[in-house]
Amino acid sequence: MRVLVATLSGAVALAIGLAAGSTAASGSSSGTETLTGVMSGAAAAKLLNSNGNPPLKFTSLVFSGPVVTSISNAGIGSGKSVTATHAFVTPAGSLTVTRTVTSTGQAQPTVTGKIGNTCHFTQNIGTGTYTVDSSKSSGKFEGATGSGNFAVTIVASADLSAGKTTCSANNTGKVMARGASITFKASGPLTLKK
Repeated sequence: MRVLVATLSGAVALAIGLAAGSTAASGSSSGTETLTGVMSGAAAAKLLNSNGNPPLKFTSLVFSGPVVTSISNAGIGSGKSVTATHAFVTPAGSLTVTRTVTSTGQAQPTVTGKIGNTCHFTQNIGTGTYTVDSSKSSGKFEGATGSGNFAVTIVASADLSAGKTTCSANNTGKVMARGASITFKASGPLTLKK
């Protein structure tokens, strides 16, 4: 848990690795497009306990809204630049966005409870905004316009270190797999070209 604060502070860049997914149109030409990815259990705990800044990798990144699709094996790489352009390449087409990181979660995690010797935490490890680049998007996303916000949050539990009685990131050991999760969510209005 000691490395929790610094481990993922740069992990909000939207550099997406991909594989196959599924796609379907929701029938609407505008609405709120939401992208969601969740890593949980042992995979989340391993990443939170690492001393580096490895990329986040989700089993799937799911799109819902005007375009319904998904990307399997989606990785969101760590990045140091505040503003960058990235493409989400899906079976429905490529959604290209310019993202701006607005916070990198350097604050201590919030203690959400303590049961026995186990401390429970949550932390927003990065937030930002994005704008769709309609000229670089393709397929169902070609000519699309929109913008929104994104966030990466964690939920974790760790046992108190020997001799410690107060929950804090510095007073606990490693993050436990049970209940550990890292969630990426981006959401905002999207209008498709007719």
